[in-house]
Amino acid sequence: MQIKKDYTREQIVTVAKRVFLRKGFAKASMRDVAKGAGIGLSNIYNYFNSKDEIFRYIVAPLIAKMEEMLKEHHDVRYHEEFLRYANGESDEMMTEHVQKYMQLISHYRDELELILFKAQGSSLENFIDDYTDVCTNQVLEFMDNFKQKYPDYSTVNTTFTYHVHTVWMFCFMSEVIKHKLSAKEIEKAINDYILFEYTGWRALMNHHKQ
Repeated sequence: MQIKKDYTREQIVTVAKRVFLRKGFAKASMRDVAKGAGIGLSNIYNYFNSKDEIFRYIVAPLIAKMEEMLKEHHDVRYHEEFLRYANGESDEMMTEHVQKYMQLISHYRDELELILFKAQGSSLENFIDDYTDVCTNQVLEFMDNFKQKYPDYSTVNTTFTYHVHTVWMFCFMSEVIKHKLSAKEIEKAINDYILFEYTGWRALMNHHKQ
């Protein structure tokens, strides 16, 4: 009995993702999902309380991964690796970031499409803006701490600059999704993006070095 219930739940999720990708959250209906899953409309509420709950369930793994990356990349323990990169001593940080972005886009391509283009009308329609604000504040804190630890290095302390860089990241991912790039093309695009991004930071940090 439990196996059948779990199967039905996963069937609902699979169909709902397909419906959301095709119609977007606002135009999709619980009736669409129930019909596609081969169950009655009333039965779907035995598994999910609302369309929004299904949507959030589908994108939850992506959101968890993005929050994990946000925490990892702006942890103060990352300062030394950041310094080595700024001095041109190591590209390990850049390589790691390329791999992380590649995994994110490869593993959560559909979920990214939902968050980036199909979330209007859901409780996550402002997720990108909210994430951008959190990321901006964390980067600013990371850089402030870095400056205190390494006062000889110049850092950017303008909130808007970090805001733009985060928006740029989402613009990059949006274009990758829209253009339906192959895995090889995605990897090349990410390499170019990260290289350009971090080469810029290297130049900024050393521009006023004492």
